[in-house]
Amino acid sequence: MLIQDLGPVLFPKQDTESAGAVQKGTESFQDILLMAVNKVDTLQKDAEMKACEVAMGDAGSFHQAVVASEKSMLALQLTVQVQNKVVEAYNEVMRMQI
Repeated sequence: MLIQDLGPVLFPKQDTESAGAVQKGTESFQDILLMAVNKVDTLQKDAEMKACEVAMGDAGSFHQAVVASEKSMLALQLTVQVQNKVVEAYNEVMRMQI
């Protein structure tokens, strides 16, 4: 699975009403990041729940647990990379001379 594949998972397509709101600028960058972090949290909780099911003896869900675990790991890696880029951009702006 590629990191690009997580784009639709982290940022699901919005309906036309909310898509127009994004274009008008009413949704802040903070809201978008908060939504993405909440989605990563949901993916991690889902992976943990499926791992518990496998531990309890439900062998049929082993494949689903592995897929959920990989998906949550990749989503977390993507989130960390976004954080690193934001911090790097902030540091670059702070180094600018006025």
